[in-house]
Formats: sequence, C-alpha cells, structure tokens
Amino acid sequence: MLLAENILLPNQEIFEKAKLQIAIEVQRIFRPRKHGMDVVAQELLKRLPLGTDTIDYHVMVKDDSDRCITSIPHRIVHTIRKAPYFIWEQYFLPKACRKLKADILHCTANTAPLSGAMPLILTLHDIIFLEKSNILAKASWYQRLGNLYRSLTVSIIAKKALRIITVSEFQKKLIVEKLQIPAEKVKVIYNGADERFFDHYSQAQIDDVLQKFGLKKGYIFFMGNTDARKNNIGVVHAYAQLLLHNPAAPRLVMKGLKKEQLQHLLKHEKLEWLEKEIDLIGYVGYIDLPAIYQAACMLWFPSFSEGFGLPIVEAMASGIPVVTSSVSCMPEIAGDAALFIDPKNPTSLAFAAQLILTDNELAEKLSANGKKRAALFTWDIAIKKTVEIYHEVEAMI
Repeated sequence: MLLAENILLPNQEIFEKAKLQIAIEVQRIFRPRKHGMDVVAQELLKRLPLGTDTIDYHVMVKDDSDRCITSIPHRIVHTIRKAPYFIWEQYFLPKACRKLKADILHCTANTAPLSGAMPLILTLHDIIFLEKSNILAKASWYQRLGNLYRSLTVSIIAKKALRIITVSEFQKKLIVEKLQIPAEKVKVIYNGADERFFDHYSQAQIDDVLQKFGLKKGYIFFMGNTDARKNNIGVVHAYAQLLLHNPAAPRLVMKGLKKEQLQHLLKHEKLEWLEKEIDLIGYVGYIDLPAIYQAACMLWFPSFSEGFGLPIVEAMASGIPVVTSSVSCMPEIAGDAALFIDPKNPTSLAFAAQLILTDNELAEKLSANGKKRAALFTWDIAIKKTVEIYHEVEAMI
C-alpha cells in the first residue's frame, strides 16, 4: 500500500512542473529514535527542494509515529506499509517506485533493491561490515544479521549503481579497493552539523536540559552504544586510569548503554568499583543534544572504525575539546582540532584527557580550532553537492 501525503499549498500553482522525478529511500526516519544514517537523511530532506532546481523529490518512508518530514511542493512524502527491513527494501520499495514512474532511485542507507532497472544512486556510508576483525565478532545477533544482509547485497548493488555517495575520502578509498569500483563513480560528500550546534546556549537553557537528564555540568561525554567498535571496553579502562591518577577528575557520562549492560561490562573487566563514578543517559533528541555537548568538558570518541564520525563535528561546533582515534576517518574529519590517541591503548586516552583537564591553554585552543573546523562541514554544502549528482545522473539516462 502506497500512501502519498500530497498537501496542496495555496501558492502551489506558481511552481512549474518538475522535469526530473527522484525517489529518495529513507526507510526509518519516521521512527521515534533516530540514529546516524537517519539523522543524515533527515537533515538533507529538510533542505529540499532547493529554490533553483526543477526536481520532484518523492520521499519513500516506512510508516511510523514520528512524521518529521511533511509534503510540500516538489517534496512529496509517501508512507509505505510496515514490513521487516529487507522485505520492505527488496519488495515494497521497488513496487512503489514503479508505481510512481520515478526516473532515479536514491537509497540513503548502504543497501538498495537488487532487482529493477531504475537508475540507482547509493549512499554507502561505510563498509565496516566487510572488516574481518574481532570487533565485529563481538556484535549482537541483530548487528550480525544486518552485517550479513549488507555483505550479501552491497557488492552487487555498488556495481549496479550509477553513482555512489560516501562520507569521507577514507571510506572512498576502501570502497574502490574492496568492492573494485571505479574511483570516478564514487563521490565524497561530507556530513554536516545542524546550525543549532553552533548556537551558544544560555546557562538557563543548559541547566534545564541537565536537570532533565539528572546531570551536573563539566562531565566527560562519551557517545557509545552496544557496537563493540565504539570501544566501550577501552573507555572504561581509560576512565579507571584517569581516576587513579586524578581522583578529582570529572564524572563520565555514557550515552547509549543501559545499566545492566554497563554492569555486565564492568564485571567482565573487573572494574565494578567504577559504576558509582559513571552516569548513564539513554536516547537524546536533537533538541537537547547541543546543550548536552556544551555542558561537557570534552568529548571522548575513541572508535576503532567510522564512516564519518558525526559526533566529532557536533562537539567541535559546540565548542568543546575532542579526543578521538588516530585511525580510520577520524584524522580526516577532526584535522587540527582534536587530540589523537591509539584506540587500542586506554592509557593514551587517559593521558589526553588529563592534558585537557590541566592545560587551560590547550583546552581553549582545541575549542577555538574546533569551531573553525566544524564550519567546513555544513548541510547546505552537502545538499548542493547531492543535487549536482542528481543532475549528473540525469545526463546519463
């Protein structure tokens, strides 16, 4: 079932008929708790259509509770019935696109339908799922199932796509090498930070958000989840070392772990005493996230592998120092605005944190450099480059 949410606005008749019909797959952006690729897709869609283009954008989304994108002239939302991820993508999505007679399909979250002759643009954020490492071996059953699905489909889809969009030069190199894709077919479009991360929040605004989450200002912020590549183990060992060296160090705030998950982790690492020093917060919406950053004394992002590392840019835009890994795409994104550590060495993370805590000049330099660096990554730039690719593919069909 395809439901087109066509909303006729009073001035719709002034728009000329668009020549190009593009279906944009954003399967999960209506779910209440958005992560990673959902956030990227939503930020891009918010800025479509551009005032100068002549494209009709058909937003293809699975029905859910958070209608964060609505229909406007030249951006029409189509809600498609709920189904398991791969059934929705492989059956219901191409069926809906055929009904629309779309000229191009842009799939935004690494995978796409295997069948169909419609010209395809694929956003391939990363190919971490192809890595043969102990990190992936520690993934949950759900993460393993997703990795299996991507492993079985992405190499086929990538060869079928007319253009591939990825989010860092580091990932482009991997895609070209591992998937045997011509380099000219892969285009790098960096993600951005929403404008609100650059805004300076008042102390009253920050206090309201901190009260909501039960936090006190000045903590170390770690954006983690249950994915082992986020380096939860390294973080708790680094924090233990930091506290042993500096008992007055700020509290650690961990986002993305439940209490029982933290307890299991600390028990396994024989660090049960650390639980009382750590605050956990669950999902944080985009309304509150800038204040959460601005209330922190630094961000820890010691990931083993990333496609882009959006929290790095968000933290830099928010004006807080960043400590991140010296591997994967992190140096490319952070530039001169972070301290880089070996993610396999918790001591290096603890040492970097202590440097920031004890050297005000260094902390201020990282903060200033971060603001400048973050300004290079904007959604306006990303959307303009994306539309350029739409017209590039239009010329090919």
